[in-house]
Amino acid sequence: MAPTRRALLGSLSVGVLAGCLGGTGDPGPESTRQQVSGTETDPTVLKIRNPDGERVLLDGGETDDEGEPIPIGRRLVTSADRADDLVVAEGVADADRSRLRSFLDETDFDAETVYVARAGVESCERLEIHSVSWDPGRVEYEFCSELRPPDEACEAGTRVALALVFRLPVALDGRLTGSGASGRSPCRRTETDYAVIDANATVPGNETAIDEGGGGA
Repeated sequence: MAPTRRALLGSLSVGVLAGCLGGTGDPGPESTRQQVSGTETDPTVLKIRNPDGERVLLDGGETDDEGEPIPIGRRLVTSADRADDLVVAEGVADADRSRLRSFLDETDFDAETVYVARAGVESCERLEIHSVSWDPGRVEYEFCSELRPPDEACEAGTRVALALVFRLPVALDGRLTGSGASGRSPCRRTETDYAVIDANATVPGNETAIDEGGGGA
């Protein structure tokens, strides 16, 4: 039997559902939101990893043929009700679940919009977000990648699922027809002050990187 929506939300934690715009009749809340362009060069963004799975965020309001919640690729979240439908996948750390819940609760949807984007990253790398831009129906961000600090557990040569959750300083219309990302690896400039992790190393917490054979930086 497919799980109910209430059961999914109760067991998996939080929730994003981009609703449809109102049809004929009374105009819905989306009708008062904006279709504008802009850029934020110091964006507020939450980065959530799932080291044990292929997805980070799921749509608790929609299921596939097997009754499983549908993974979210990209989404504009324009209300607290829609944010409540965001489901965090298994494998995501409890601390990140709490961070996401606080992030959504602190968003003023009367003046702000949350943009969710799915990304992938090497286990031993992290993304530095430089800017996010929006046009009617489209959101793009710029980034570079750098090594994670050596006290963060990682496994070289392994990719992990990553969700980027932006808080945009504008009440955008919820329609999203396109998205994009551009960046470089590694970052040209970085504030990190630790040595390069060996390409074939696993870093278990605070311990020194372990060489598993093979060279390269």
